[in-house]
Amino acid sequence: MKLKLSLSTWIVIGMVLGIACGLMFGDACKKLSIVGDIYVTLLLMSVMPYIVTTLMLGIGRLSIKEAKLIAIKGGFITMIFWSIAIFFVLLMPVTFPAWESASFYSVDMINTIPEINSLGLYISSNPFNALAESMVPAVVLFCVCVGVALISIPNKEKLLDDMDIFSTALEKVTTTMVQLAPFGTFAITAVAAGTMTIAEIARLQVYFVTFIAGALLMTFVIFPLIITTLTPYRYRDIFKVSKEVLLIAFTTSNLFILLPLIARDIRVLMRQYDCYTDERNTLNDIIIPICYIFPCTGKLLTILFIMFAAWFDGVTIELYRYPEFIATSLLSFMGSANFAIPFLLNHFHISSDLFDVYLMAGIINGKFATLLAAIYLLGFTLVCNAWMTGMLKFNLKKIITNLIIIVITTAVTLTGTALILRFTPKTNTEITDILANMHITDPVKTVVIKTYPQRSMLDAVFAVKPGSNRLATIKERGILRVGYNPNARPFTYFNSDGELIGFDIAMANMLAKDLNCTLKFIPIRYSNIGRGLNSNTIDIAMAGISKTVKRIETLDFSDDYMVVTMALVARDHLANKFRDSKAVASQKLNIAVLDGSSYLEIVQKFLPKATFIKLKKTEDFFTGKVNAEVLLTSAEQGTAFCMLYPKYATVIPKPEMIKDSFAYVIAKNDLEFSKYLNEWLAIKRNNHSIKKLYDYWILGRNIDYKKPRWSVWNNVLHMNRTKGEMLPKKVSP
Repeated sequence: MKLKLSLSTWIVIGMVLGIACGLMFGDACKKLSIVGDIYVTLLLMSVMPYIVTTLMLGIGRLSIKEAKLIAIKGGFITMIFWSIAIFFVLLMPVTFPAWESASFYSVDMINTIPEINSLGLYISSNPFNALAESMVPAVVLFCVCVGVALISIPNKEKLLDDMDIFSTALEKVTTTMVQLAPFGTFAITAVAAGTMTIAEIARLQVYFVTFIAGALLMTFVIFPLIITTLTPYRYRDIFKVSKEVLLIAFTTSNLFILLPLIARDIRVLMRQYDCYTDERNTLNDIIIPICYIFPCTGKLLTILFIMFAAWFDGVTIELYRYPEFIATSLLSFMGSANFAIPFLLNHFHISSDLFDVYLMAGIINGKFATLLAAIYLLGFTLVCNAWMTGMLKFNLKKIITNLIIIVITTAVTLTGTALILRFTPKTNTEITDILANMHITDPVKTVVIKTYPQRSMLDAVFAVKPGSNRLATIKERGILRVGYNPNARPFTYFNSDGELIGFDIAMANMLAKDLNCTLKFIPIRYSNIGRGLNSNTIDIAMAGISKTVKRIETLDFSDDYMVVTMALVARDHLANKFRDSKAVASQKLNIAVLDGSSYLEIVQKFLPKATFIKLKKTEDFFTGKVNAEVLLTSAEQGTAFCMLYPKYATVIPKPEMIKDSFAYVIAKNDLEFSKYLNEWLAIKRNNHSIKKLYDYWILGRNIDYKKPRWSVWNNVLHMNRTKGEMLPKKVSP
């Protein structure tokens, strides 16, 4: 007897084989992405014409009374379903464990993301352009307008009959393409299984676990029980009919391509219960695409990422801000999540670097979100249809029973999720480890002096005479003597191996190479930078030094090589108190600042009520050796220190942000060296050398500590060949 497998079984087989292929060949599976892209594109091919045809057809056959009924009852059910999704978004974070976070500086800390153009998303002056750009809300609005106009037009039957034939043809095209699902599933799953690393999954485990738990709870318990409570359809039959759609939803992460399939499955379910009529089928064809354009529960559950990002970044969204949080999120998610997430991160002062984390998490969580969206769309249509056609039923015993089941399963889910997340690491050591292991690539021969030079009577003897040619002296000597400050992280500091590193140290190496000489680093204090220069102890000071009016009177500065933003560092739970610049100015604060730092001179007039406490070392603030609420520093330096002390956060008070310029310092009236230095900086700026260093040391980009992706082929069958390749790589510009 020949065994015939169902399509859903073949999809599962394709998924299992895809996982096996990913584990076997690892990163090589990236080449299969073209197969997955072709499959998804073929499914998408008929969806937009399907929406246009079915909406015009369905609404055009309605009466005005029926159209009003859909708007009122559909809107009410939408509010109920949205409320359920939002409830779980706010409930799931109770399972988050304690966490200490940190991240590199991001330029988005000072940038403002433009507002989302919701009007352009929903209204288009050119519907054909909206079709070409796949602007579904605008297309749906156009189709609704045409459909409403058709309601009152006489002799419309011929047009509607032709559209009905075309709609049937489109459904047949989609059904044919669905037969390719096992192949598309295999390719998509293989790429995901072959490229996602264990480290990436571990980093996101809190978001993964809570999102997946919430999605599965609503997919297999909450919404199915709502459907069975209010309609005649049984739990088993709902999933028996929709299993193929749910599998395709999970593997493709694309709800759009499922619209014709969901309509097909609802027809099958209605026929099984002998309640299929042309009227009910027409209602389905209207409800499904209209429901699609509004945020579904799968999309709304993505708001959980904002809660996760706030937790991960150490930002608190206070309880009184929850109404604002819900309203802003709902409005933002009317459009694309890829626009909504950056907007919400910025709005709630959460690091926008986490948007990359969202995109990475979407590879897995997107599957569960689409799974939930599919059951939501199916359930919403069934409940709405039942209410409008008199099939809605209320059984008190069934309502109480299902409510008890929902409460118990929710409690079990939350408890189980919290227990799983107890094993989550309490701190983000990955960032700290990266910072501690950064290094200078291909450094010149270097000598580092760690003790500060003592004052001597000989200082006057070796003092630099005005107009002397220091540049020629450096070349003749073959040594460039650079003043550094060990407290100027990430510009000059010592890593875990005791090496002197940082942005300015990398710049000093670049300068030394161009001068064809070696390096000697000598420590300096910000309070007396000129002493080392004037006594001929150092040739140049490179240590994150501010250019100020007071300093230019006695020292010469190069052109600016960086503009930084003044910031405050405070305990995580207190950080929100210092986000408003006017509120900060009105407070009587004890503010710590590094002794000799020019920041005090820059901001003192903006903080008239503050008391400033001078530090010998920046670490004294973090270790509690001084009684200060906040530390005054730059955002670039503050985030670097917060990576070592993750219980603290860097805050840039807005809207009045204060800027500061960094430059390199040389002795007064050293015209030739000054000219050389400025021209040298211009060259390095134009050939992007400075940008590469900025990306690496300040933004933390282009840092590769990622092990090659584990696979059976590379790590088991070819172990000898890859043995030497499995160590973490250290890369810097």
